[in-house]
Amino acid sequence: MPKFDMEVTDERFEYIKNLLVRLYADQIGMEVNSIRVRPADQKTKEPV
Repeated sequence: MPKFDMEVTDERFEYIKNLLVRLYADQIGMEVNSIRVRPADQKTKEPV
């Protein structure tokens, strides 16, 4: 039985996150030009 490396490295996390954003955009008929990550406000959990 083959063994798989399933460790979520920083590079894999970024790749998965960007892929999920692009897949969701495709599902709702939009196109992603760029992705920018911002910290959330700790009180409201909304982007600052």
